[in-house]
Amino acid sequence: MKNIIFIFALFSSISLFKSQSITIDINDSELNKPTGYYRKDIHNILNQFEGTFLYTNGNTSLKIILVKKIKQYNSSYYEDLIIGEYQYIVNGVEKSNTLSNLDVVYNNQYAKHAIAGVSTIDNNFRGWKCLQCNSNEQRLDSKIIDRITDRHATIYMRKTVVNGQEVLQVKVTDILPDFENMNPPDFSLPKGEFTLIKQ
Repeated sequence: MKNIIFIFALFSSISLFKSQSITIDINDSELNKPTGYYRKDIHNILNQFEGTFLYTNGNTSLKIILVKKIKQYNSSYYEDLIIGEYQYIVNGVEKSNTLSNLDVVYNNQYAKHAIAGVSTIDNNFRGWKCLQCNSNEQRLDSKIIDRITDRHATIYMRKTVVNGQEVLQVKVTDILPDFENMNPPDFSLPKGEFTLIKQ
């Protein structure tokens, strides 16, 4: 009986080691990969998105802080990703501030942080075409959670330079419907396209 248990444990360990040893680039397809593989930012595309970025319009501002996380487990596989939190001020009044959650380590970093992304898009992506992008430029397809209303939306991000200043151009769109609420509150964060300056 001990031999059977030992052999089972040995094969389980080999199987686990084999699945964890599979590494793919974040731009590669995830189809037919075994549980436990690693979706790695091999070319460090995500690094450019790290930092503190600020959008201002009069007394209204949106500050976003983004951090790259390495080899985070999401209950199925490991991945490198960008996580972030924000502070939103409207007419001088703070409406939402999740910045204190930036260092919180969740079981699933992607699902729990206010901003998270790992998928890249090219300049022909139909959700946000970019005629001025370089042919090999990679932008980030992420999600953002409105902590006031718990509504989710897509936030596309492009890191670039405008007039010698590093900026993050974003588009907040595709607000997900709230199927549990017949009259859901409006998404309270800024929507549309705007530019945040790197601090």
